[in-house]
Amino acid sequence: MASSIPNRVGASLCAAIVTGLAAAAEPLPISLDAESSTFDRETNTIIFKRLNITQGDMLIRADEAVAQGLDFEQGEWRFAGSVMFTVDNTSIEADSATITFLANELQLAELVGVPARFEQVTDADQEPVSGGASTLSFDNVAQVMRMLGDAWFQQGPSEFRGCDLIYDLEQEQITSGSSDCGQPIVITVLPRTDDDGSGNTSSSQ
Repeated sequence: MASSIPNRVGASLCAAIVTGLAAAAEPLPISLDAESSTFDRETNTIIFKRLNITQGDMLIRADEAVAQGLDFEQGEWRFAGSVMFTVDNTSIEADSATITFLANELQLAELVGVPARFEQVTDADQEPVSGGASTLSFDNVAQVMRMLGDAWFQQGPSEFRGCDLIYDLEQEQITSGSSDCGQPIVITVLPRTDDDGSGNTSSSQ
């Protein structure tokens, strides 16, 4: 049977999470704040509305989230509606996401959108890199972003397009993934333009 949890769930849930993490020295405390939530005792499922999850510089925001219990030790969370996800210097926007936690730390995130988009700001003096695809698969441990389905990636004047692109966030390197889709990777170089916006576009395949 489903029961409603009062709107002020943020403080009590945060306290419970912080208490549970006190014994672990390394992971940072996780804070969850939601507008409202509903708990189904039979399935041990919690549905949150308009929630924010923060841990250090990580932020997850969505219109709705579903979880099997309040578990960050080893759990999978599903998010839907205006999903915004930031970690370190990378931000992602998507329509829905499935995010896996292990030992109170983010491990994997699979984000879906039309398209799902990400941006990484590597240096204040450099242009951010950005990309998008039908599905973004983010490995927080390996620091790798995989773009699947109508994928594109832009770094400075260079734009890459294909069905499967892999970006190493630490090395700041882009490579092509599987070629099973039969689509070649296409690289388009946009020459630097004057203030009037003139310039030609060249592409290689």
